[in-house]
Amino acid sequence: MKKFFLLCCLSIFGYFIFTNYTNEDRQIFTIEEEQIYEGNLILINNEVKLQQEPTEIEAIPNNFANNVEIQSEITVHKDLLTPMQDMFETAEKDEIMHFKLNSGFRTGLVQQQLYEELGSQYALPNGYSEHQSGLSIDIGSTEGMMEYTLEAEWLAQHASEFGFILRYPENKVDVTGIAFEPWHFRYVGKPHSLIMTKEDMVLEEYLAFLKEKGEYETMIEGKHYQIRYVKPEKFKSRKSFKTNNYEISGDNLDGIIITKVID
Repeated sequence: MKKFFLLCCLSIFGYFIFTNYTNEDRQIFTIEEEQIYEGNLILINNEVKLQQEPTEIEAIPNNFANNVEIQSEITVHKDLLTPMQDMFETAEKDEIMHFKLNSGFRTGLVQQQLYEELGSQYALPNGYSEHQSGLSIDIGSTEGMMEYTLEAEWLAQHASEFGFILRYPENKVDVTGIAFEPWHFRYVGKPHSLIMTKEDMVLEEYLAFLKEKGEYETMIEGKHYQIRYVKPEKFKSRKSFKTNNYEISGDNLDGIIITKVID
């Protein structure tokens, strides 16, 4: 009888702790329509225009990596600084020592000037360049043409581990509409970079894949991810754990991608 009474007390106590924990650790978040146009997964190409320029732009420190040459001030979205530094420090451990950064964030004015000076074969007009998002970085090598260097080879194998993808690969020109650019890397964050690399998808294909699936789950690096594609009118509010285990990004088209780590 005493054991039964003790078991009941423990059950009631456990239920009380659990319900309080879940109530305290759950929150309501809402999706606003303007979020379609911001985030790491926004699509920008020669048909899809950037709707708003980023505000959180920071300069890359000249000494932020021993194996990277920076000849002039280059700025990027602040979210790129840490993964970029981690990436170059890992490359240094692999004795890859001759990177150089050529271009990062560009304002609309600068992009339009490039377009007028270089023409449509070498530059995109204002609003249609990924560089205006602050999410792209042109990485070269001091050892020669990028596609023939160890730096390019190393990035092709490892960039996705840090959230970056080669945005314009040679075998996807018909999809991207852009010629092969072995120097142009785009930050999309993990797990998206790893999925895209594994499945040989460029951003256009990946967003179409998520939209068709609606919901997609995968295990990456020991974590269980749930990725959902929704439209704002179908997503008024939803409960989620009050942690940093989910991220929201628009696609710059008509949907929003919610990426969540499932414990």
